[in-house]
Amino acid sequence: MLRLFRHYVPATLVGAVAADAAVVGLSVWAAVSLGFWPGVGQVSLKAIVIAAGSVFILHLANVYQVLQHGSRRDLVARLMPAVFAAAVVTAAVGFMIPAFRFGRAAFAVIFGLTILGLLAWRLAWMAFSHTERLRRRVLVLGLGAAKQLADMQDTGSQPFSILGFLDDGPDAAHHVGGRFPLLGKSRDLLSLVEELQPDLILVALTDMRRAFPADDLLECRLRGLVVEDWPTFYEKQTGKVLVTNLRPSWLIFSDGFVKTHFTQATKRFADVTLAALGLALTLPFMALIAVAIKLDSRGPVLFRQRRVGQNGRIFVLNKFRSMTVDAEKAGAVWATRNDPRVTRVGRWLRLTRLDEVPQFFNVLIGDMSFVGPRPERPEFVRALQQQIPFYMTRHAVKPGITGWAQIRYRYAASFEDSLEKVQYDLYYIKNLSLLLDLLIIISTVQVVLFARGSR
Repeated sequence: MLRLFRHYVPATLVGAVAADAAVVGLSVWAAVSLGFWPGVGQVSLKAIVIAAGSVFILHLANVYQVLQHGSRRDLVARLMPAVFAAAVVTAAVGFMIPAFRFGRAAFAVIFGLTILGLLAWRLAWMAFSHTERLRRRVLVLGLGAAKQLADMQDTGSQPFSILGFLDDGPDAAHHVGGRFPLLGKSRDLLSLVEELQPDLILVALTDMRRAFPADDLLECRLRGLVVEDWPTFYEKQTGKVLVTNLRPSWLIFSDGFVKTHFTQATKRFADVTLAALGLALTLPFMALIAVAIKLDSRGPVLFRQRRVGQNGRIFVLNKFRSMTVDAEKAGAVWATRNDPRVTRVGRWLRLTRLDEVPQFFNVLIGDMSFVGPRPERPEFVRALQQQIPFYMTRHAVKPGITGWAQIRYRYAASFEDSLEKVQYDLYYIKNLSLLLDLLIIISTVQVVLFARGSR
């Protein structure tokens, strides 16, 4: 479990959450130590609640993403409103539950110190993280991923810097393009390792059967160096599996794709519980949504459509209708941004994802899971499986209301979008776990509240 946690949760994120929780806890301790009245109730419990709530709101405001790939202006713009929101939520909880209430002076001191502490350590981190000390030094064997690596240096989950490339091809210098140094050929690997002291050797050869220095790579491993192939490195950096030019043997022999009986049983229990809870919370609003749909445009309230489920089984998906009745009179087509077929109420339903609420019934009867790849239409599946490698692997698990691809990428509106989403789906299936499901559900709250990725 710990290995999987490290696999899809960057160490910087774990450290940032821990630092934020520590700042809030120290702020509470400082306010009490200075003699401000902490209110009734146990102070340590209140500190834990405030810290947990603050971290969750910071996540909703995308503060952790800005920490990795943002500017100081973005940081302040997101951090200040997020802390203000945390203070409002804390005050509301204290108003409803006196045991979690602080004295006014203590409350002001706590959140004053919190905003100063959160801002101070983040500014210090951003100044320090731009140095090369925190970047993994990567020596690349082969030019099979030169272009992708250039784009990934500042956008991947773990910062890294390219020391240079090794390749035996006669036109290797042309392919590198001058952006990275071409340091030599594969036979120079050990001498360059001695000279440059890399943290990782990335094997990205276009043809493994030629110029593969097996003995030298084995020697590097025995010296304690990390050696990774390109698909593994890509997966860790991007949170998706590279399906183009991927060898089936990599999928067969790589870690993952483990679905224990305990995981499946627990996942089903969580599905039923969440779907029942979701229906209980949304039932009062369903009648209002139904009335709004009927008043806005002619046609049925529900939209029922055939989708492909687990193992290729066809089932009927339920949604609130968000398009006009004759939206597909010319046949199945992709949804597009600002799609003219979407009704006025439908646009609001899509932004808030409330059109997906009837799928709780699909979860209860077992057609879907709460978390999983989005189910696609049979017409699109037949076309996409001929164009995208390993496309049908996404049907190895039940489709979901939300999923890894949904929180990491926009709605699919083209072949290119579908290719991207398949890579995220395959990553989810490969790393299926209850912890990953929990992370997806938490991130889904963020997507719903801020209406990201909808069409």
